[in-house]
Amino acid sequence: MTVSTLHAQESHANSSVRPRESRVSRLIINQDFTKFLLSQIVAQFASKSLAVILPLMAVITFAATPTQVGLLNAAQFFPVFVVTLFAGAWLDRRPRRPALIAAYVGNGILAATLPLATSLGIVHVYVLFFVAFGMGSLIAFSDVAYQAYIPNLVRSDQLVQANSRLEVAFSLAMVGAPGLGGLLIGAFGGSTAMVSAVIAYVLAAIGVLAIRTREKHVRVPERGEGTLKRIAEGMKFTAKMPLLRVLTLQGAWFNLFEQAVLTLYLLYGIRVLGFSPQLVGLTMSLGAIGVLAGSAVARLIGDKLGTTRVLILGMGVASIAPVIIPFAAGSQAVLIALTTLSFIIYGIGMTVFNIYGISLRQRATPHGMLARVSATYRFLAFGAIGVGGIVGGLAGDSLGLRPAMFFCIIALAVGWLAFARSLPSAITRFEESERAAEAAENAPQAV
Repeated sequence: MTVSTLHAQESHANSSVRPRESRVSRLIINQDFTKFLLSQIVAQFASKSLAVILPLMAVITFAATPTQVGLLNAAQFFPVFVVTLFAGAWLDRRPRRPALIAAYVGNGILAATLPLATSLGIVHVYVLFFVAFGMGSLIAFSDVAYQAYIPNLVRSDQLVQANSRLEVAFSLAMVGAPGLGGLLIGAFGGSTAMVSAVIAYVLAAIGVLAIRTREKHVRVPERGEGTLKRIAEGMKFTAKMPLLRVLTLQGAWFNLFEQAVLTLYLLYGIRVLGFSPQLVGLTMSLGAIGVLAGSAVARLIGDKLGTTRVLILGMGVASIAPVIIPFAAGSQAVLIALTTLSFIIYGIGMTVFNIYGISLRQRATPHGMLARVSATYRFLAFGAIGVGGIVGGLAGDSLGLRPAMFFCIIALAVGWLAFARSLPSAITRFEESERAAEAAENAPQAV
């Protein structure tokens, strides 16, 4: 199935929703979506840069051990386990726009806590843990809210187009923002870097506040339809559908060991390769080149290979690319070039996979369950990121930094092989059920 088929068949939003159309070009879809997209870019860059700013502060200021760095990374992502499922059930029955604004304002306040504590002389590693956990909770909440809010801003035939733009922005933040965080902390120090996050979250809140499209009516749940029951429905639906199950399990496996590799790289780059924090940040940030390249070639590759093969290819490239890092040797210029190349290749594979993966997940999910299924995916796939931080830290302490990186990269490769084996049959079963449903719908009716 090619990307053109996905564009033709993707439909989950109420087609009566018609936001204000922009006449500038089809590129921006409509004015309100453009405001939303810009706010997401700013918010995502803020949250992903903090994923590096906080652990680098721990390493530079407090001489943190690998285990402490892993625990700090876990503090940022562990709230996914606590918040995400409840957020999905809660947001299915309430407006999403006010929730997004409140989350961004809250993150701005929390980001301001660290500079304030510094000015008062209360700087301690536990302050970092407090800020990391609080912001991680609000980020987990807003990530579910923004995906559930998208159908209010675009028509059903524009969903894939909108999600592709958001996914490119998200991928750019995933690859580029950590490098930006390293550059900021290297140039200005941790407290000033946190001030930039405060400004970013304020701008994100203003961007959502400026949206004029009225939100669709949210269905009020029936009496006795409690939160836990609604959470269970989303989890059960994901577990029973082979396609969603395969995509979710692979997302969790990849995120676990990818985060372990990234955690190790923060230490490996400084202590083994001899990079400064700025160079660590720069090598990661230049991976954004791969994101742009991946977004540019994604449709071309998808048209040629089809959805199944492009998903397998994208995941394979993203899983194998980090192997360049522990093999890198030579002068500092060569080391910089090789590690940067690794992140560029990784960015290409990750972006291609994400653009097609999110569209396929949305296509397979009924609109009425989109928030809960999205929450289930994030609970497992993004919750694994926090576990990956701990795995990376413990592996670095017990095996050494270089052997630990090899171990995590081998785990990524094993997960990809299992994914490549199970995805084709899952997509085939989904397409068969879709064709059967379409045939039943078009069958002649008795009168």
